Amino acid sequence: MTDQGEEWKAMDATLRRYDPRDASDIVARARRGIEAHRKRDVELRVVDGEGRALPHVALAVQQTRHEFPFGDQLWDLDAMVRFGEQDLDRCRAWRRRFADVLTSANALCYWTERPRNDGAKSEDRQGEQRLDGFAWCVDWARSEGLTVKGHPLFWPVPKAVPAWVARYDHATRMTFLEARVRSLVARFKGKVGIWDAVNEQLWEPAFKNLDQREWPHLDPVPDLADSIAPVLRWARDEDPDATFLVNDYGLEADPETGPPRHRDGTPVTARLQRQRMLALVDELAKCGSAPDGIGLQSHTGGWLDHREQSALYDEMASSGLPVHITEFWADTRHLDGKLPREEIDRLQAEYIANYLTCAFGHVSVDSFFFWGFMGAGVRWHGERSGHDITPTYERVLDLLTRQWRTSVAITTDSDGIARFRGFFGDYAIRFRTPLGPRSIPLRIDRHATGPFRIQAVGANRR
Repeated sequence: MTDQGEEWKAMDATLRRYDPRDASDIVARARRGIEAHRKRDVELRVVDGEGRALPHVALAVQQTRHEFPFGDQLWDLDAMVRFGEQDLDRCRAWRRRFADVLTSANALCYWTERPRNDGAKSEDRQGEQRLDGFAWCVDWARSEGLTVKGHPLFWPVPKAVPAWVARYDHATRMTFLEARVRSLVARFKGKVGIWDAVNEQLWEPAFKNLDQREWPHLDPVPDLADSIAPVLRWARDEDPDATFLVNDYGLEADPETGPPRHRDGTPVTARLQRQRMLALVDELAKCGSAPDGIGLQSHTGGWLDHREQSALYDEMASSGLPVHITEFWADTRHLDGKLPREEIDRLQAEYIANYLTCAFGHVSVDSFFFWGFMGAGVRWHGERSGHDITPTYERVLDLLTRQWRTSVAITTDSDGIARFRGFFGDYAIRFRTPLGPRSIPLRIDRHATGPFRIQAVGANRR
């Protein structure tokens, strides 16, 4: 059975050369949105051991961790671990480059994956659970202070459902699926905070109809909801504190060659799939199994216009759910051979920086995950650790570790108060006392209330 979905995602949305000046107003608005929605005013009150205000205390405010998840998938790392290469210099260098720039990691736990790929296959053979790579990646990411996401719990496409499952009737298949979902979520409860619970359902049949799959497959929305509501319910039973997404592709724009057609001739347009996504989450809510967010893969091909990008977020946010960018990549195949490599790299870096800015600046977007940042951000020399970083890596590094991270020096006033405006996340507040330097951790998020009180025991009074 041909997996035409992959070919669809590789098609170009547009072939024109990207010019950032065309969307300068949208990007400027997004920057204002970042200032308004991703930061808050913070008031610190510094007191001594007896609760008395300490004036004129110099404070160094350093953000140590971002609340917003910026991540990439760990396909290459998972493969290196499964092939016993985790201690090689290449793997160590890969991990360092990843953790130096990103705040989150998308660990992979496919039930199975197509044979030609070396993707993680957690139960390709019946009864043989293989989660060592996934577990290793989860533990590594947590050791680096990264937010961990799991992908995916359920992907209803033949290449992602083990062949042995097909021997059983639908009720038994659902039993196997339930065991998979519950055991995965329970085992990694408290470690994996976000899950792509259901992947690409809009283009695929309900699980009971998988044997009749003919891409693009348009089962009625109530049938899809009936199929995936149990997945969301099982997952939430096991970890009520995690975030569970319904994730899909093809909602951004139609390919330049035109939308694919259902077997009855219906054009399966991006607009149609957006309508079906909104109908699906509404149907899931009615049956008490609403997801926690809508995942947009955002494989933009020849690069989506930023106005269309912002309009997409507005439309999906009308569901009342947060939007998560789950698999963003800006392919350059439409430029290959038409421009020098250096110019392609420059345009790609500019587009990605602006796309990331528009997502971060939208109030309804709750996370942003690349699909292949490490592949385009780092160019390796052969199979060893030698590598170069690209303009894309440098631009994203600048945004995430400099422009969008707070570091300020402030001094308390005569009432022991110091103020600043900072991004949501974890902070270290550092100052000196006669007993030596001190560092106090502080958590600032959108729900926090102030002022924050810092007890600077041993600090000088004036």
